[in-house]
Amino acid sequence: MRIIFIILVTFIWTFAFAETSESIWPDEVNTAQSTSYLEKLEKQVILELNKVRSNPKRYAEEYLDDLQSGFNGKLFTYPGQETVRTQEGISPLIECIRELKSTTPVPILKPEEGLTRAAEDLVKDQQKHGGIGHIARNGSTPQKRIEKYGEWDVCLAEDITYGSFEARQIVIFLLIDDGVPDRSHRKNILNPCFRLAGVSFGNHPSYQTMCVIDYAGAYKTKSQQNENK
Repeated sequence: MRIIFIILVTFIWTFAFAETSESIWPDEVNTAQSTSYLEKLEKQVILELNKVRSNPKRYAEEYLDDLQSGFNGKLFTYPGQETVRTQEGISPLIECIRELKSTTPVPILKPEEGLTRAAEDLVKDQQKHGGIGHIARNGSTPQKRIEKYGEWDVCLAEDITYGSFEARQIVIFLLIDDGVPDRSHRKNILNPCFRLAGVSFGNHPSYQTMCVIDYAGAYKTKSQQNENK
């Protein structure tokens, strides 16, 4: 049996203020459907995020409950994927299901091109240089990359996964948050402060794939700022 590892990384900063079988969700959660600058999987990531945010209980019932049967100790087999070795076993999944079923819905996310470009910068950097985490080879942080394309307000955060191949898998693994004591990825996904998101998915030299999600409470691109002057 070949065992691979899924790696999750998160960053958050607040300011002072594939899929398996599909059921029907409201059209309004698919906010990225007609977005030209996102690839198909990237649009699907925003769709999955919005499903969770708009109806956490339903998401847990439809997509997480059945995953419990995929555990064998600390080994976990996601449907259609290779077995991975988890750090904590099934307990984070059970905890996540319980939390989602008791969580109040939060506003859905709209796609934002500036945040997508910021996420894309990290993907391109690690495609070329390797490594993991939020600091690029040139020393840029999530905040600096986001500020390169515009001005954020209220709050910002960045989540990264390595080794996932489907949008739903990306979001589910962030929700489960295995090995992350404060469950910061899950908190980001369910954070009502965030209203915008950008997504970039690409290859990684060590982990095959990576996906970067940048969030903000509010955001104006540089072109929008110039229009308002």
